[in-house]
Amino acid sequence: MRCFKTLLLSCLLLVPLLAGATETPTIYTIKKGDTLWGISQRFISDPWYWPSLWANNPLIRNPHLIYPGQKLAIYDGRIELLPASEEITRTAEPLPTPVDAISFEAHGDLQTFISADRLERSGRIVDTIDNRILMTQGDEVFVQMSDAQARIGARYRIYSLGELVRHPATNRKLGHQLIWLGELELTAAHEQVYSARITQAAREIERGSLLLPPAETNREIDLKRASQVLHGTLVAAAPGKIALGQHDVCHIDLGRNEGLEVGNMLTIVRPRQPTERAKADRNLRLPDSLLGRALVVRVDDASAVALILKASEPVYRGDLVYSEID
Repeated sequence: MRCFKTLLLSCLLLVPLLAGATETPTIYTIKKGDTLWGISQRFISDPWYWPSLWANNPLIRNPHLIYPGQKLAIYDGRIELLPASEEITRTAEPLPTPVDAISFEAHGDLQTFISADRLERSGRIVDTIDNRILMTQGDEVFVQMSDAQARIGARYRIYSLGELVRHPATNRKLGHQLIWLGELELTAAHEQVYSARITQAAREIERGSLLLPPAETNREIDLKRASQVLHGTLVAAAPGKIALGQHDVCHIDLGRNEGLEVGNMLTIVRPRQPTERAKADRNLRLPDSLLGRALVVRVDDASAVALILKASEPVYRGDLVYSEID
């Protein structure tokens, strides 16, 4: 009886394997304008499947730079990149027409760091209608900001300054971490100040708190090939965040002044140190360790925000980034 049960269990375990082995995939030849995002969305109705396809094919350096003529085997629920020599019978099922556009959605607060120059231009809460020290939801306050930033009826996010951020390599002062406190709405304009009402409070709010327009956290971002190779450093992340991974937001020391644009792809690397046995050769330089890829989702003059799309291991402040043009 024990032998019979063992044989029965073995047969049951083999059934799904045999079923998968006989599955005939659809073979799709990549065309100009195709992307892993678009292919995943159209063939298996899951645009976020593409990181798995990307991760399993290290020769695909950028998710929007796969090449015409490459072939994909499309199964029920998964996609595989085929070696050039592999031949599988193609099904007669009609395939969707590829499109040139690709977009991502960036989630989470992008304003966890503020550069020194942007800090000087930000609005602030300067007073309230009485002499209270702390303010909270429903309180009326007065704020100062430039007329170009102010819009009656608009909502602004309230922040306090966190830790000073220095460059990991040069120790130069770059800006501060930001701690989100709540939101307010402008209600009226006066000669020197604007009236506002605090509509949300996550913590106590004080005079001097910063005001920034809400960051667009769920907008679609078109990928854009960088016009030049730029090299920078990951300098900050969300307060209290040490190790970063997929879907985390980070800040880099490249911006509009260097030619960086929203939609550019960044490669994240870390210099590889020689082993103890090789340190006798002082001129030995090893290739960098490839850590992952990130998408630029917001650009300021001297800094930018990037969303980590893929990480093979934890990413830290001080890791290096560069933009890719091919």
